[in-house]
Amino acid sequence: MNSGELLLSNESFIRIFLVIAYVPLCLISSRLLFPGMSPPAKRLGIGMLALQILVVALSEVIQPTSIFEERLWALDREFNIPSTFSSTQLALAGGLALLTAWLARARPALLSLYLAGLGLSFLYLALDEFFAWKDLGSSRTWKINVSILGAATVLATTVLALRSSRRARIWHGCLLTGLALVAIAAVIVDDVPPFCGNLGFIRLEDCLDYRIPEEIIEFLGIWLALVAMLGHFSDATQTSSPRVQHSPYALPVVWIALIFLIPLVPRLEMQLLAQPAAVKFDKRIQLKGYRIDREDRGTFILRLYATATAWDWNHIGRREVGYSVHLVDQASGESFASRNKLVRPQFEILIFGSQYEPIYREYLALEMPPTMPANRALWVALTLWRENDGEYERMKVLSSDLKLLSETQVVLGELVLPADSPAPSTAPLAQFANGFSLGAVDLPQGARSGEKLEIPFTWQSSENAGEDHVQYLHLGYVSPPDEVENAEGVESGAWFVYDQEPLGRRLPTRLWYSGLADTETWQVPLPANLAPGRYRAFTGLYRARDLERVSATDAEETPFVDARVPLGYVIIRSAPP
Repeated sequence: MNSGELLLSNESFIRIFLVIAYVPLCLISSRLLFPGMSPPAKRLGIGMLALQILVVALSEVIQPTSIFEERLWALDREFNIPSTFSSTQLALAGGLALLTAWLARARPALLSLYLAGLGLSFLYLALDEFFAWKDLGSSRTWKINVSILGAATVLATTVLALRSSRRARIWHGCLLTGLALVAIAAVIVDDVPPFCGNLGFIRLEDCLDYRIPEEIIEFLGIWLALVAMLGHFSDATQTSSPRVQHSPYALPVVWIALIFLIPLVPRLEMQLLAQPAAVKFDKRIQLKGYRIDREDRGTFILRLYATATAWDWNHIGRREVGYSVHLVDQASGESFASRNKLVRPQFEILIFGSQYEPIYREYLALEMPPTMPANRALWVALTLWRENDGEYERMKVLSSDLKLLSETQVVLGELVLPADSPAPSTAPLAQFANGFSLGAVDLPQGARSGEKLEIPFTWQSSENAGEDHVQYLHLGYVSPPDEVENAEGVESGAWFVYDQEPLGRRLPTRLWYSGLADTETWQVPLPANLAPGRYRAFTGLYRARDLERVSATDAEETPFVDARVPLGYVIIRSAPP
């Protein structure tokens, strides 16, 4: 360093900026602003300024020993101590505006309307400051929306100031000054690139970063807006009781309690509305619950309730961890529809510690493609993945109380896309006690042993089943194949038995719905050594859980013996040599 040059670091620059910013503010406030306030309002304004200076100073003085501590005190980050305080200041300003609007009901309605609008705007900004809603969408869109809101506020404040008393204009001017500082910080300073040159005799140790000064200017602007609301509140409560004048002291406590209760909503929602789960993935992520809702015929809504340390979920995975949902056909294993999504940046509650585990709620809408086949059982399968150097690695499931399709794929549930059903049959062959009905069966006249017997079965359901059933086919030997005159002959006791699900693996009865109508053509493999002859065919249903047959009646409501529905006769001939 040459003689006469002054070395300036980023830390020194910020400390100088703090002095330049806060010393004049304190002097001006003590001369122009505080004298016009009631004692309770003055103490609250001074106390909030002192806390602001303390938070800003600590953020610069504390030497973090970990990345977590650095993030906890960073002025330019969310979910930490400075953002909590900033949010509380905005909320206090909003609460004061609403209180003043209510107390000023006897005054011109325009003033009450103006203050109510200010209060709601400040409360929205307070929530955004804490929960970082702007990070969920376009930064440009957020700046446009806030600019429109700010311009409307400036216009309304200016119009009202022109019609107000000299005393009230001080508070209007204070608010306009605060809004101007916030606008300068958010729109101008935030976009200024770091300065890396020298300033005359001042040599920079490194490039000057304007992020911290930008946050300090924003803090100052928020405090001035708060003072403006304290001024209006003082004017409205000059003759009020001490209890009313001290009521704003409760607002910061209420706000802090509220913003820490809001993140508990997903946990409560999970307990009341979600299906419980216990699935552990890599990276200490656990699925605690889920919920699947049908919005309409072609859209399904999936809500996931996961837990992980706040630090892991957001710091490690904000732009790297995602999840995929596939609708997998249970019969073929084919994925008919899928959607991939990154996890959302969510509230971290960092001040509770780096190992605190809140419940994170993820929302996904999955639309069915027009080619999606109806009446097919589909698994709703979940996969978590993480990006690593441009590659997507699936996270392994370490343990699960849910069905797994693979070591990385968890089955959350199953569903079926209903078909447009035809009109129900007027005279079913059999009506079962569980709400199922079997239509007339076109039984083939004959078949050969060693080949397949094709039998179409048409089923309908008048109820949502929710239980697995199995359909059986019994072929009872009656006579040799050429003794057709013995069509009503006595069964010999020789039986061929074949069981399967009524509509095959593509749609188990537990997923049958009210209004279902569908046909499945059975391909029954006949043994090569099945004796030639005339067989009488029966069918029916039994419950998979206890093997009990389901009773059935004919069209005249006459019960079938042994719950067996007679289908007719079929001749089985020997296979050709």
